[in-house]
Amino acid sequence: MNTNLPQTIKLIAEITGCTPEAANAAAHALNKQGLIADPFRTQGIVLRRNAAAGTWSRQPLSELEQQAIAWDASCKRAQALADLIQFEAGEGRGLMRVQVDGDRLLVTVQITHTEQWAAWRRYLGITREQPNPLPLPHAFAGDGHRNGVAVSLIAYDAPQTEVREVAAATMPYRHDGAVYDLALPLRDREGDVWDYAQTSVTGMPLLTRRGGTGERCSLANLVWQLGPVETVREPQAVPGIREATVSEFVTHMAAQDPKQLERDRVAARAGTDITAHSEVSA
Repeated sequence: MNTNLPQTIKLIAEITGCTPEAANAAAHALNKQGLIADPFRTQGIVLRRNAAAGTWSRQPLSELEQQAIAWDASCKRAQALADLIQFEAGEGRGLMRVQVDGDRLLVTVQITHTEQWAAWRRYLGITREQPNPLPLPHAFAGDGHRNGVAVSLIAYDAPQTEVREVAAATMPYRHDGAVYDLALPLRDREGDVWDYAQTSVTGMPLLTRRGGTGERCSLANLVWQLGPVETVREPQAVPGIREATVSEFVTHMAAQDPKQLERDRVAARAGTDITAHSEVSA
C-alpha cells in the first residue's frame, strides 16, 4: 500500500471540503494512475552478483515485499469485480452502490421482490447470511466471495418484501432467500411448469413436471439446476355480460308469470305518469 495515501486523502478533504468517502475515492483513483509517489516502491529489478561464478541473479523478494505485491493484486481484483458488477447489473436489478474497500467490496441493493434478493445472493456467492436483527432493521445482509474477492451485501427493504410475499401466499416456503407459493405452479428458466406434489421427510418440497413422467424433483435442485424459478399466476376467468337479442328477451319475458308481467307494466306506466306530472308542475 502507498504510504502517502492517508496524507493525500486528508489533504484532498481539507482543500475541497468533500466527504471522507469522496476524498478516499479520489486518492485511490490518483494512486491507481500512478500520480501519487510511493517512497517504498521499487522502480526496478534488484540483481545480486555472484562473484565466484561471475553471474547475476534476481534478488529474492522479502516476505514484506511479497505481501505488498499480493495486496496490490487483491485490490486490483476487487476493483475489476466492482467494474464488472456495475457493467452487468443494468436497470431494474436494484443496484444502488458498489464500494471498493481495499481488497473487499460492499454492494448495496434495493429489493422489491424476494427473487431479487435470491438472485443477488447467487450472483455474489453469498454463503453466510448475517443474523437478524441487524443495526439496519429494514435490510438483510450477507457475506461471500466472487472471483476470489470478499463481498458484503446489504439489501434494503428485503425484510418488508418477504413479510408481504409470505402474507400473500397460500402455501409460502422460503428457500435461498426467495419466497415460493407452493399452491401455485412454478416455471423454470426453460419454460417447463412444475406443481407441488408432497414434502420430503427433511421438509423440502417435492415437485412434478407437467407433461413429464411423474418423477419428483426437490425445489432446491430445481432452483439450482434450472433457476431462476418464477410463480405462474394463471389468469382467472372474469364473468362478462352478454347482450341478449330482441327475440331472446321476448321469449324470456313470455315465459314469466303473465299476472306479474301485467303488474310490472302497470307499475312502469304509473312511474312514467308521476314523472310527467312532476315535470309539468315544475
